[in-house]
Amino acid sequence: MRKVLWRTAVAVSVAVVAVGTAGAATTATLAVGFTTPKMHSFDYSADTTIAGNNLSVTTRFAKVSVSMSPDSELHVRADGSYRGDTPTVDISEDGSTIAVECSYRKRGSCDIGLELRIPAGLIVDIDAAAGDVELSDVDAQASVSTSAGSVTARGSAGTLDITTGFGDVDITDAAVSTVEVDTTFGRVALDSRVPPDSVRVQNMQGDSMIELPAADFYDVEATSEKGDVDIDVVDDPNSPRSVSITSEDGQISVQRR
Repeated sequence: MRKVLWRTAVAVSVAVVAVGTAGAATTATLAVGFTTPKMHSFDYSADTTIAGNNLSVTTRFAKVSVSMSPDSELHVRADGSYRGDTPTVDISEDGSTIAVECSYRKRGSCDIGLELRIPAGLIVDIDAAAGDVELSDVDAQASVSTSAGSVTARGSAGTLDITTGFGDVDITDAAVSTVEVDTTFGRVALDSRVPPDSVRVQNMQGDSMIELPAADFYDVEATSEKGDVDIDVVDDPNSPRSVSITSEDGQISVQRR
């Protein structure tokens, strides 16, 4: 009889512990569920006129895409989803600055895309801390900087000045007069359909692949401390078209298009 009572007591104790553990897990799950913000959709659009020739864009997490406006106005659209704090898009009264803010604090998240259609002939400065930037057929003096994002430019004209910390740079079908790229960790690719006046690439740890029209000569300086260098264009020190590429740990290729 005593053995039966003892076994019963043990069984009850184990059941209490199991129920308590399950209850604690359920409570923790409910707590996380209550503290995690719900997902919301975001949609914003605006059309404005830019006073002057300068446009400055800043964002921390939004993906930025830029193309040409069909008219003389600046067209802005932002959409996506978020948790927590509602994203904001602030455009200055003269249209020269755009600031997009979205937050990851307090279990929040932000997946926002910013689409800009800009008038021709602008001086554009884009600071995207952790977002990718894409330029499509943009004719402008464009400057792009990111800390942890990639930069893609297709069919660009004017000039390009790109700085990245961690991210690839891919420039295709370019018709720019000058290109400057400065990156720490990332691959750099440039395909130019017209002979540029100046190309300068500084890439600490990543390969650099340059393709230029074969009909012209170039004054090429290409050095890599720990990577191979392959030059297949006509290298003429007297050429007014300069190509300078440096790397600490990456291969360099300058080829005929």
